[in-house]
Amino acid sequence: MDEQARVVVFCGKGGVGKTTLCLADGVRNASAGRRVLVVTSHPLDELAITISLDGLAADYPTAAQNLFVVHLDAKDLMAEVVRANFPVAMLARAILDSSLYHNLIEVAPGLKEFYFLVRLQQLAERRGKASGAGAREFDLLLWDAPASGHFLGTLRAARGFETYLQGPLAVAGAELARFFSQRENMALLPVTTLEEMAIIETVEMCTALRAEFGMTPARVLMNMISPAVGASSEELEALRERAQAAGPGSEALRFALGRGLLEAERARELPGELGAAALGIQRARHWANPIALLTTLGEPLEALPKGL
Repeated sequence: MDEQARVVVFCGKGGVGKTTLCLADGVRNASAGRRVLVVTSHPLDELAITISLDGLAADYPTAAQNLFVVHLDAKDLMAEVVRANFPVAMLARAILDSSLYHNLIEVAPGLKEFYFLVRLQQLAERRGKASGAGAREFDLLLWDAPASGHFLGTLRAARGFETYLQGPLAVAGAELARFFSQRENMALLPVTTLEEMAIIETVEMCTALRAEFGMTPARVLMNMISPAVGASSEELEALRERAQAAGPGSEALRFALGRGLLEAERARELPGELGAAALGIQRARHWANPIALLTTLGEPLEALPKGL
C-alpha cells in the first residue's frame, strides 16, 4: 500500500495558465475515479472568479465526488500552530495580535514557507476514515505552485530548518526532507507559454531544481500554443510561402502566420533545453462554460504518463 498520495507540481512563470491546467488535470483524474486534492495558494473566492467549478456535480458527478480543492495560507497555518500550543484562547489571541509575533513571521527566513510545505506533506500522507483503516485519503495531490521565484524560494527556505536548527522545527524539517526525497511519489510539470520570457524563466527554474534538489520534469506543458506547433514540415513550408505571398493589407495574417512559425521553432527547441519531453495544449477558442473549458483542456493531458 502506498504511504502517500502522489504529488504532482504545476510550476512556472506567473500568468502561463498553471491554475487552469492544474484544475483541468484534477477534473480529468477525478472523472476516472481517483480521489484528487488540488492545493492552491489562491484564495478560493479569487479562484472561483478565475475558473468556476459550478455545474461540475450536474455534468460530471463522479468528478464532483472525487475532486477537492483547498487554499493554504501560510499565516493561517502558523496561527493554527500558536492556538495548538497555547490552548487558552485569550493567551493565543494576545500572541497573535502582538507586534512581536507579526514581526517574527515576516522577518524569520522561510518560516511561512516551511509551514506551508509541512501542511502539504500532512495532506499527502493523510489517512481517510471512509476508505478503510490506514488507507490514504487521496490518490493524487496536485499543487498549483506559486510563480517560479517564490516556488524555488519556498523549497530553499524550508530545507534550512533541518540543517541549521534543533528541536521540534528540526524534527519537522527532517520529516519534510524525507517526504521530498521520495522522488518516485513526486512529479514536476512545468507550464510555459511559447513566449520568450516565459521560456527563459522556465529553463532557469528547471536548471535550479535539477542542480539544487535533483528534481527533473516529468513533462513540460506548452500552454496556449498555435496549431502550427503540431504541423508537419510540409504544412510549415506552406505557411511560410503564404506569409511571404500575403499582399498589402494583410498585416494581421502575416503576423499570425509568423507567430505560428516562431512557436513551432521554439517548441522544437524546448525539450532539448529542458531535458524533458514536451506536451502541447492548444489555446481553447470556444467553450460553453468553465467546466467545458476544463474538460477540453484535459483531453491533451491524457497523453501524460499514468499517475499524473
